[in-house]
Amino acid sequence: MNERRRLIKNTGIIAIGNISTKLVSFFLLPLYTAVLSTAEYGAYDYIISIATFCVPFVSVLMDESIFRFLIDCKTELDKKKIISTAVMIVAVGMTLFTVLGIPIMEGLHYSYTVYAIIYILLNVICGMLSALLRGIGRTDQFAFFNFLLGSLQIVLNVVFIAVLKLGLQGMLLASILAQLIVATIFVLKIKLWKFINIKCVEISLAKEMIVYSFPLIPNKVSWTIINLSDRIILMNMIGSEATGLYAVSYKFPNLMDTVYGFFYQSWKESSARVLGGESQDEFYNSVYKYLKNFLFSIVLGMIAFMPIVFRILINKNYYSAIYYVPILLLATYFANISGFYGGIFTAYKDTKIMGTTTVVAAIINLGVNIAMIRIFGIYAAAISTLVANFTVYIYRRIKVGKYIKLKENWKKRTVAVIVCVLIFVVFYVQNTISIVLGCIVSIMYALIANYKIIGLIFQKLVKRN
Repeated sequence: MNERRRLIKNTGIIAIGNISTKLVSFFLLPLYTAVLSTAEYGAYDYIISIATFCVPFVSVLMDESIFRFLIDCKTELDKKKIISTAVMIVAVGMTLFTVLGIPIMEGLHYSYTVYAIIYILLNVICGMLSALLRGIGRTDQFAFFNFLLGSLQIVLNVVFIAVLKLGLQGMLLASILAQLIVATIFVLKIKLWKFINIKCVEISLAKEMIVYSFPLIPNKVSWTIINLSDRIILMNMIGSEATGLYAVSYKFPNLMDTVYGFFYQSWKESSARVLGGESQDEFYNSVYKYLKNFLFSIVLGMIAFMPIVFRILINKNYYSAIYYVPILLLATYFANISGFYGGIFTAYKDTKIMGTTTVVAAIINLGVNIAMIRIFGIYAAAISTLVANFTVYIYRRIKVGKYIKLKENWKKRTVAVIVCVLIFVVFYVQNTISIVLGCIVSIMYALIANYKIIGLIFQKLVKRN
């Protein structure tokens, strides 16, 4: 299959399987912000962030390793070896975490120890199942897995929060039950036990897989720290209400990040499959050009229309959160492009760069946060995230040159920066004329920057009709 078609097809399948539930979850924000206080919402976001931090250590990121190694498999025996070895490593990690995690959290008087432990273990299991489905080429099942998980969590959230009035506890229960039910369904559906044989476990393969995944742990953890440190500092220096406002402002960048994630899941596979081919350089550059233009247009469009969308979706008690959204959207853009570079590094199995860049960024994020929090308040958290993500973007852009020469159109980049500054200015003016002006400029920029993609789509539609 032509790799462009595979990339588009897989992105489409993943998007179809996920976008409906992600959008419904996003549009349930009015429910969450109406029923939960800013403090409760901040506490929930804090708990999930803590759990997310622990997952890479428990799993040793075997989900990343199992996916990448399965792509190169030639026989069924090779698949069994990889899956069996990965499961063995993860089983050891989960056991150690359970034994050590409970007394540590109890010693720290953590309020939701049981919820956190179970959530983390199920998160690891679901991550492994997702990676296995993608690795064996069942992108359709991977999409259905995430669709089912998202749908069930939404339903349970509504039941527990709106109907049973369980508040924070209800949100945690919804996450745990959704993962447990869906994981059980898919273990039975794919007959996971058929892929596992203790005799297929190889120590040499285990070392190779750990060597690949281990440098990705600081990468994953550092991204989490960049987000988590914001919340920890806000929680301890300003309060849970500030954390709640920041969590709501982050919902919009997270939506963009989620949509990008549909592409990124496919990109990691396609970037590896095209490796060494004659059209490798041309393929990387064409994807890079279209991706940057498209993502930047999305960022500018979301910023311009945010004053309208925010008033519709968000409770007025949270309205001040809107002022941090543009900064976080720009930060997310740089993180997404850094992810594109990361796909190239993982294709070459050079995961060390992934870890070192984000560790430095996490340190920068923490330092800027601490230095600015007393002066700028919540703005400090948003600015520190932008600075950290931009640092990763620049460093990886330089390092990716070791493998591929990515072309830049500096005239277009300059125009993009000018338009971005204009959109930011009219956003913070916050009156009707500036909002309308921002919307018009963002639409015009999107049409001009993406005219080739729009033209191709139009041609396809005309041919079908």
